[in-house]
Amino acid sequence: MKLVTANRANKILYNFIQANKITGKVLLPVNICTDVVATLQYAGLELDFVDIQADNLCIDQEAVLSLAKEASMLLFVHTYGVENDFYDFFQEVKEVNSEIVIVDDKCLCMPDLYVEESPADLVLYSTGAKKMVDLGGGAIGYVLDQWKYDEIEVEPNEYLTNEMWLLDTKQLYLKMDAMIAHKEKLNAVYRKMLPSAIQLPDAYQHWRFNILTDKKDEILKALFAEGLFASNHYPSLSPDCAIANNLHNYVVNLFNDQYYTKEQAIRTCEIINNLLNND
Repeated sequence: MKLVTANRANKILYNFIQANKITGKVLLPVNICTDVVATLQYAGLELDFVDIQADNLCIDQEAVLSLAKEASMLLFVHTYGVENDFYDFFQEVKEVNSEIVIVDDKCLCMPDLYVEESPADLVLYSTGAKKMVDLGGGAIGYVLDQWKYDEIEVEPNEYLTNEMWLLDTKQLYLKMDAMIAHKEKLNAVYRKMLPSAIQLPDAYQHWRFNILTDKKDEILKALFAEGLFASNHYPSLSPDCAIANNLHNYVVNLFNDQYYTKEQAIRTCEIINNLLNND
């Protein structure tokens, strides 16, 4: 696979689509970042939103297989940076439609500098703001050798830029090691102090630490009131997708990046536990 870089993963995606003159319908999860949606629309693709599935929180595989024959592209997102291998599913999709283009969006996963092969046609990683390794910008892509990749000039906007980014491997490795250690330190606090029943499985706790609670709004309000932070992540872009809507209604993303300290994580847990115990 060919290694390519850009200032944003959206620009790699756009360059890839335009260089290969990809048109038609793209299948994508309904809880995706709106900047990705805007990029796909800017590239002229038709969007077909698909719900996620309850067991892995990624796009519904049965739905994709039923729609794949009429689609030109599948954009698969690793929800909350889950590192599960979906290669078998990608192969199934290719069996339904050998012409479909598969984009494996791993922008919330830890970057990989040695992707040699994949059933996906394009693999994306990001080192931008609020990603697993935050370098303030930058993205890495891996393109199957059979595909073209050209730098396409765009009118700069909030989701696409012509600014180039050069990969500094040493800097990235140093930042990765630091972030892994920092995230584990904060995650240890969250695992120990918060009820295990509200925690998502460990596979979903790398990008941020995620909990499910019916006191989401109260928790966010209380944290903000004390100058602390958390988020509720992307809302579902369709009211008809029940699983994605349900996830959004209950999930709280607790911070574990370089901008959050162990002391803040401890206080975050104290506030959450206080609200949970006040029934």
